[in-house]
Amino acid sequence: MPMGGPQAGIGFISVPLSSGDVRDFKKEMGNLLEDPLGVSERVDQFLGPNIYTWDELQSILGILFTSEEKNMIRRAGMRIWDAQHAQGPQADLKWPLQNPNWNHQNPEHWGHMQDLRIIIIQGIREAVPRGQNINKAFNERQKKEETPTEWLEILRKNLQLYLGLDPEAPLGQSLLKTQFVAKSWEDIRRKLEKLGNWQERGLDELLREAQKVYVRRDEESHKRQVRMMVAAVQESRGQETSRRDRLDRPSHQRWEEESPKNRETRACFYCGGKGHLRKDCRKRMKDERMFKED
Repeated sequence: MPMGGPQAGIGFISVPLSSGDVRDFKKEMGNLLEDPLGVSERVDQFLGPNIYTWDELQSILGILFTSEEKNMIRRAGMRIWDAQHAQGPQADLKWPLQNPNWNHQNPEHWGHMQDLRIIIIQGIREAVPRGQNINKAFNERQKKEETPTEWLEILRKNLQLYLGLDPEAPLGQSLLKTQFVAKSWEDIRRKLEKLGNWQERGLDELLREAQKVYVRRDEESHKRQVRMMVAAVQESRGQETSRRDRLDRPSHQRWEEESPKNRETRACFYCGGKGHLRKDCRKRMKDERMFKED
């Protein structure tokens, strides 16, 4: 007890964040795999000077990151802690898997909570390999004619070649999943991003969904091609038949057929609509543009 008489002990007040606050922050936090340094700085600032219990920190991490990202953060943070504290205590004591029921009012527990926060921020910072190699690994985008399987295989090879990572390891799977969705061809990317919680889905499931879009696109392209060919043949036959019929008819009947009123009732061989011919059909023009793009 210090001189001058007894003094009141120092107490700590827990001011937990609400889940709404955390979700709002997530919208501006950034992407861990694309900017781990920036995300670590923003999370550190977001947590502020407060000290959080094990349970509170796990809840915050659960909202901000996927289960794979949390595992990446934990492994990286614990690796750095153990390297910096060779004499102990070990990182698994600072970041236990089960709730240790730390108490803000216990100085020893308060120290554990401070250390856990440090491990988490370091883990976020070092969760993803840094350097130019990661840009080389994920600098490509899926080409329109590439199947989703071919595209995923390219990403796997780049992951091994430039980063030396196992594509089947948790970190490799997380990187592959993010890049597979973000860099896929536009129609596939839109479909995958509409899936609920796609970040939590397995890579095999995302591949199946991407394959559906690719096959459907190929089928639509084939249908457009067949439709244009059939319409061209029908119109050619129809024009030839019509020409022969007109030549066999009196001139006053041929004039009546070419009148504006009759032209308005002519049917398009391509879309079936009336008032225009195949050569003026807007649907045909649109389909031909799409077919050329395919």
